Amino acid sequence: MIPQSKYHRTTPVRQFDLNQTLYTTVFEQNINNMDVDAIGFLGKNITFKELKNNVDRLADAYAKIGVKDGETVGICTINMPIVQENLLALSKIGATSKWIDLRIKGKDLVKNINESNCQVLVVFDGILDAIMEIIDETDVSTVLVASPKDYLNPVIKTLANMKDKKEGKKITIPKDKRIQLYKKFLKTGDKNSQIKPVPLQKDRIAIIVQSSGSTGKAKSIMHTEYNFNASMQKEAYTDLQFAVGRTMHVAIPPFIIYGLNNSIYAALAFGMKAEMTPFVSETTVYDDLGKYDFSCAAPLHYRYLYGKVIELKEKTTLSGDGENVSNDEEKQALLELEKIKVKLSRVKAFVCGGDKISDQEILSMEHIFETPIINGYGNNELTGAAIISPVYANKPDSVGIPMKGITVATFEPDTFYMLNTGKEGEICIHSDSVFVGYLNNEAETKRIKQTHDDGLAWIHTGDLGYVDQDGYVYITGRAKRLIKREAFKIAPETIENVILEMESVRDCVVVGVTDVEHNGSFVPMAYAEVNEDKANIETIKADIMKKCQEELPDYEVPKYIECIEKIPYKNTKHNFKELETMGEEYVKQLMG
Repeated sequence: MIPQSKYHRTTPVRQFDLNQTLYTTVFEQNINNMDVDAIGFLGKNITFKELKNNVDRLADAYAKIGVKDGETVGICTINMPIVQENLLALSKIGATSKWIDLRIKGKDLVKNINESNCQVLVVFDGILDAIMEIIDETDVSTVLVASPKDYLNPVIKTLANMKDKKEGKKITIPKDKRIQLYKKFLKTGDKNSQIKPVPLQKDRIAIIVQSSGSTGKAKSIMHTEYNFNASMQKEAYTDLQFAVGRTMHVAIPPFIIYGLNNSIYAALAFGMKAEMTPFVSETTVYDDLGKYDFSCAAPLHYRYLYGKVIELKEKTTLSGDGENVSNDEEKQALLELEKIKVKLSRVKAFVCGGDKISDQEILSMEHIFETPIINGYGNNELTGAAIISPVYANKPDSVGIPMKGITVATFEPDTFYMLNTGKEGEICIHSDSVFVGYLNNEAETKRIKQTHDDGLAWIHTGDLGYVDQDGYVYITGRAKRLIKREAFKIAPETIENVILEMESVRDCVVVGVTDVEHNGSFVPMAYAEVNEDKANIETIKADIMKKCQEELPDYEVPKYIECIEKIPYKNTKHNFKELETMGEEYVKQLMG
């Protein structure tokens, strides 16, 4: 018997009709809140009424150029209001939105456009040059170019233009009939259009996002509108205090499911304002502090905020210890700390997902922030978060409990044999919000989404872990990341957890690299991002090795240890592939 959690709400904060499209869900749920802000963007607010006008106008403009049910529009943008406008306008007319990673270029960009037969692209102006380099290799007939400046108030827009002119920044729109300015295209539509919203087709592919590609080749993941709304109903049963008029900070870009669904669409569905930041940076949660009630971000965002607070606290305590800190510097640090404290008092919860964060980190952050850190777990195939920790009732090292209506169990790897409570196996998840499949990749779809003997479709996450007697889920490793060292199988997380206990280590990733002494075998290589001065690197490496030798069996002790300035990320997750490549190159250099 799979445990069911007692920590869900008995009554949801909002009741959703799952038989509606995204368009009808948002505007019918918020029919009485149309004057409430739906979007915040660099000082400008857009109400639900204003958003609906733009969405209706955009849907009409799309219809006039022949975009309709069954066609796909590619969208490649940073976080800005064109995200909400296109998500809902394409829903209204029954077209599919494909969210393309704005960092991919060349052949990968061509592949993403052509595999979905995107004849219309919506792009932000910062990547127009990359689009022009490949456009002739596609069937694209229309490129709609949007600028963040389109949404700025006049004063800020003038200042932004002056800054760009001073820095020599200028984006030139090529004289090509395929290229149109988004703001002009929007004006071709009628906000009073008589186009009626299409009814829900439960199995229609409405949204396509990309997998992160951090552990394998990136794939296009297909979702329905029913998937998105079903996930919202599940969020409505959590103990997060979502309510009309509150604000969700959007730190994750829209081509990642956590950004598009759990941040952007969630804000719309629950009648909240999405505070959009166009900057893809680890500083965004810190920079926008005070503007929001909730944030859905990655560990790197919260680590930056935590580091800034610790840095300021240290400045306020050094002057009494003979350090060279002026009174003015200490006063400034005290003032800044007080400002941060006031801003933090508004935050009701920091939701953390996308990559691992240790229990010790959460405790340290909660102590400093005086704000709950909510752990989340899920992936693109699960429409984002599937497991989330209760605000005030989480267990150490657990990623939380399944949301209401989601079933989590462990299975013997590569089998359909369900394990008992407390037994480690592959984490598998069943829900009505899981993806339809991978675009043009049936074989991979069948590998990840498997129908078991119980007749249910289960998502095989590839993560190892167990479920305790109260329904809490624990992740112990990644099946795909297991390092095969001779006769042993090593979970990198075991080594990482030991190294992360050291005060000098800020972040750590362990990967497998070729064992030159045993053909076909691999050895662990640890990458550590450290807090200390570079002059102490060799000492730190020696300390890491000593700790591993003391606390780990011989076969788990890393063969190589490297300290690097910044561990690479891809889509808010550690980029294991890049680290593995770096490791193999390191081994080659050692061997001459």
